[in-house]
Amino acid sequence: MAKFIVPSGVSINDFFEKHVSAQFKEITAGANLSSLAGKEINLQFNIDNKKYCLKIKDGTNLDVVKGGVDKPLLTLALPEQIFLDAVTGKIEGMIDRFTDPVEIADTKRLNILMDTKGSLKLNLKHDNNILPITLIFNGEEKPAVEISVELQDWIAMQKKKTTGQNLFMDGKLKFKGDMVLLMKLQTLI
Repeated sequence: MAKFIVPSGVSINDFFEKHVSAQFKEITAGANLSSLAGKEINLQFNIDNKKYCLKIKDGTNLDVVKGGVDKPLLTLALPEQIFLDAVTGKIEGMIDRFTDPVEIADTKRLNILMDTKGSLKLNLKHDNNILPITLIFNGEEKPAVEISVELQDWIAMQKKKTTGQNLFMDGKLKFKGDMVLLMKLQTLI
């Protein structure tokens, strides 16, 4: 998974306007982005009261839209400190899969993502705290599913060291909400 390299203390604005723009070409260099040809992919981040959208055209052109867009393909909504901890590496692997333009270009994953509507509320348990993250697919909040899991188990799932199904069977992942959406999300999370 590609990661943006940013220093601790970076502001949200600097992350999107300086680091993402500067590192996008490097992250996507050599990647097969042919599935994105002729498409515009919008990855939006709602961080507290700030919105930034990564508008990726043809897999190679990036525009950062401050203020966001209507009905992005994927929206990640999370508190500022959790976002900053994730992008600076303090909590490595938590959202890497969703900030990686190369990961989005996987044809099977992209087709499922484009066809998915609804929202996933994550309650990631870490150091006796809950880290809330909401993913909204194609601008639609319904149907909805909620997952509660330990942060280290979530990261292991993101790194494909385990699956949500295994975590559920071991009693480490709990969910409530729409089962059909949860089954569809297996390939996206």
